[in-house]
Amino acid sequence: MKTIYENGIIVTMDPNQPQAQSLVTEGDKILAIGSQRDMFDLAGPGCKVVDLQQGVLFPGFNETHNHLSWYAIFKTQAFLGNCRTIADIVKAIANHYENTDSEVLRAYGYDDTGLLDGREITRQDLDQACSDKPVVVMHVSAHVGFLNTKALEFYNITSNRKPPAGGTIHFDEQGLPTGRLDEHAWFEIAAKSPVPGSSDYKILLKAAIKDYNSQGFTGVHDAGLGLEDGAETVISSYKELEAENELNLKVFISAISHIFDKLHVRPLKSFTSMLTIGGVKLFLDGSIQVETAALKEPYLRRPDWRGEFIMDGDEFSELVEKYHCAGHHISIHGNGDAAIEKIITAVEQAQRKCSLPSRHMLIHCQTVSKKQLLRMRGCGMVPSFFAMHIHHWGDRHANLFLGEERAHRINPVGEAEAMGLPFTLHVDTPVRPVQALHSIHTAVNRVTSAGKQFGGHLCCTPYSAVCAYTSMAAYCSRSEQVRGTLSPGKYADMVLLSKDITSCPKDTIKDTSVWMTISNGRLVYES
Repeated sequence: MKTIYENGIIVTMDPNQPQAQSLVTEGDKILAIGSQRDMFDLAGPGCKVVDLQQGVLFPGFNETHNHLSWYAIFKTQAFLGNCRTIADIVKAIANHYENTDSEVLRAYGYDDTGLLDGREITRQDLDQACSDKPVVVMHVSAHVGFLNTKALEFYNITSNRKPPAGGTIHFDEQGLPTGRLDEHAWFEIAAKSPVPGSSDYKILLKAAIKDYNSQGFTGVHDAGLGLEDGAETVISSYKELEAENELNLKVFISAISHIFDKLHVRPLKSFTSMLTIGGVKLFLDGSIQVETAALKEPYLRRPDWRGEFIMDGDEFSELVEKYHCAGHHISIHGNGDAAIEKIITAVEQAQRKCSLPSRHMLIHCQTVSKKQLLRMRGCGMVPSFFAMHIHHWGDRHANLFLGEERAHRINPVGEAEAMGLPFTLHVDTPVRPVQALHSIHTAVNRVTSAGKQFGGHLCCTPYSAVCAYTSMAAYCSRSEQVRGTLSPGKYADMVLLSKDITSCPKDTIKDTSVWMTISNGRLVYES
């Protein structure tokens, strides 16, 4: 049956036909767009009519860097993102796990720089939440973790324990572990976070997908498969949901290298199904807000510290060459400008070895310079900016981590736009809550939570910010022929918004509501 969408504005993001009055779908595809009269003539008298109620229909949003499968697991854990004191954290963990038989008590969303106490949590603090079971807390950056005394014992982290390469175990003045683990020392523990059994996990995954649909998402890049234990359960759950016609968004999976190698993935040519295992995820540095991102100049509070690389440079370059020359898509984590420099150099070297078209993504790209962006354009890389850092951590970047000058040019989306470099935006869920509209708002306005504008000349246009979640997001996964714009023949992936975010007052974008989300022609969310 044909379906006609009318009584609204259609913003296609297709430069060949930017707007229309009506749109007709048939099955999971867009059949045509045009005037209301022409579309009714095409749809015929027996068509289904969807009243857009004066809303504005856009292509569905596509999040190009997040951890959907990880986020599903976290839905069972204590959330600490609203805590403002260490006492709040202790209470939140204790309350969440009251009357449960969990072997290990896990929590996420902790942000030390948002606490009034002015210090980090310690194992002694977490002992107050629970002293007879292991307590494991993930920092909001996902690059640092904190353990109580029982957890340190459980994972055999003692005074004599040596950290893995690219990781740090913190010790107090007595030589005892404080409970803080950085980068690979933390990743070893995080990887032991078990995925629930298949049936339970599938329920959590469906709930997580509903959260994405409610924010207008019809596609995600689930990056870093293997960060948690149980990659097989994750993949099988996705496949079961797809077979049951309940995978209500298109999922592009990037796996960490040792998992990717086991999957024997074929080089990505195109993206046509609901589930694609299509890329490999590499890391080179950490996070600015825990001072582990690799910078060229020292951190503001630590004049003798520039962060660190979490992988040997030669090993990293060899991996980039290996996957590039095999024709695979690579997503590479890089926050600091020193790490970004090494990443771009490695891709340039790989392209000299194997002259293949690439759309490798440089994830986060926080402190990238204009010269580095020009080099990225030259070698076909796509920056995926974490613009929400400006709003959420911008003031702390200026006052604690980077200083005013560097903080004011983080995530320079306007520079990328001006030089014609395709870019995308992301919020790295569960690092930040699932959403696209506030991310678009921040890229356009660059205003911090304290109301300060950072680098006004580096704002991008609303149109480019929306492209970053639609047409450019599709480009990254080589799927621009089948999605990303509202064009005839493409998938009917759409989001109905309360207003046109490409033309409304810029400072009101974040106040827009999602009214409806359609995936493959099916209604998957309605407010």
